[in-house]
Amino acid sequence: MFKADSHIHTVFSADGKQMPEEAIKAAAAAGLSEITVTEHCECNNNAALPPDEEPWPDLDVVNYTKTFEKLRETSPVKINIGLELGQATQGAEYAAKMTAAYKWDFILGSLHNVVNELDFYYIDYKNKDIPALFSQYFDQLYETVLFGGFSSLTHLYYPVRYIYRAGLTVDLSAFDEQIYAVLELCAKKDIGLEINTSALNDKFADFVPGLKYAKMFRSLGGKIITVGSDAHRAERVGLGISEAYEMIKQAGFAEIATFEKQTPVFHKI
Repeated sequence: MFKADSHIHTVFSADGKQMPEEAIKAAAAAGLSEITVTEHCECNNNAALPPDEEPWPDLDVVNYTKTFEKLRETSPVKINIGLELGQATQGAEYAAKMTAAYKWDFILGSLHNVVNELDFYYIDYKNKDIPALFSQYFDQLYETVLFGGFSSLTHLYYPVRYIYRAGLTVDLSAFDEQIYAVLELCAKKDIGLEINTSALNDKFADFVPGLKYAKMFRSLGGKIITVGSDAHRAERVGLGISEAYEMIKQAGFAEIATFEKQTPVFHKI
């Protein structure tokens, strides 16, 4: 069976914990046919980090791309070279510069913080108005999709896993109207929806998004589904890909997509 992991980070991302060669070896061991490396490009100039946190360096595009171009020559799995474009609307000029810096195969769009807030990873949720924060998040996620410049929208409700880690819960159905608007806009703009498996084996043990919102995307005319583990370590590469495929089929999709030169390639599942 064709299996692809379209969301992987290595040490070229500031929070990556695996060498490029380790990621490729792990992908082969997981039985993957194809991977897409999507190193972080945060467009908001470290504005979402706490003051005592080490600033993230800019992505070294030349070293990153040349390394994986070389590894392609001997890799047992196909390698696509991509980018995770974070907070593009918070640094539009930088986003444009980075998306034009290379002939990327694939660009993920993400939102790791709302304006004037820390990355969701760092927030103290026990002292936050969570519904208000989520409403801001989905409003700004809509603006991110409107801005565009990417192939697929990753981890639709990214903050949830950190809320669960804090021992709290959130009722996502309260935001269905906003989620509907985000997914409808993705479908209209032919932007894909990523099924992110990174929360498996976490306190929030589900795909992001899960079946309900995958079905909603389908009902709105969404055609492009990508799947990624969001692996930052070798042991997470390929996590939950087969299980995600089963969920995707339940949602009514017969194919998943990978990207070459930002053009979708569809694969039956």
